[in-house]
Amino acid sequence: MKVFLLGDSYVNDEIKNLSSAGAKFVNELNNEADLIIDSSNFPVDLKRANLQFIDEHNSFAPVLTSSLCVSVSEQKSYSKQPERLIGIGLYPTFSHSKLLEFTSSKASEIFNLACTVVPDRPGMVFPRILSMIINEAAQLYYEKIASRDDIDTAMKLGTNYPYGPLEWADRIGIDLIYNILTALQKSSGDDRYAPHPLLKEMMDSGHLGIKTQKGFYDY
Repeated sequence: MKVFLLGDSYVNDEIKNLSSAGAKFVNELNNEADLIIDSSNFPVDLKRANLQFIDEHNSFAPVLTSSLCVSVSEQKSYSKQPERLIGIGLYPTFSHSKLLEFTSSKASEIFNLACTVVPDRPGMVFPRILSMIINEAAQLYYEKIASRDDIDTAMKLGTNYPYGPLEWADRIGIDLIYNILTALQKSSGDDRYAPHPLLKEMMDSGHLGIKTQKGFYDY
């Protein structure tokens, strides 16, 4: 199976590491590609541009498109072949959750992970829950109720998470967490999903986590 990747380089490296032996990753998109994966999540203009690029260079391959901030239903309006779009939940460290979420799919055999089908909603399931936990952890940290180390240690020991919420936010990217929460608030109209102002402040300052060498922690 020939696979073409575009989007987030961190996520795409994870995909390559997880892929089955039958997957061959190609650097150029054309009609020889059997599967296309777009791991970008935001902004909307980027998702639209990527889908238009795909339509221009490949006319038949299924497209796994990450839909944590823009639902696959909305993305279908940007594609000339909406029937081939499949929503998938991709973000840095997605493989550490040991479960991959799709809105619908027959292509799960490419990954060495358990897979499940979930409703087409922003954030899907696990990323939605994790983003809310990170938002609450940001509130605790902002109010100085606990140190960042204490917050992360408590969650790792109490829930057996691979990372604490603030460390995980740095690994996923503060900008992605912010955009997932913003999409949830917009789609639901519920202010409980409103991103904490600290996340907005960090994003505006370019403190996005590991990819910028500074987030809740310094790298």
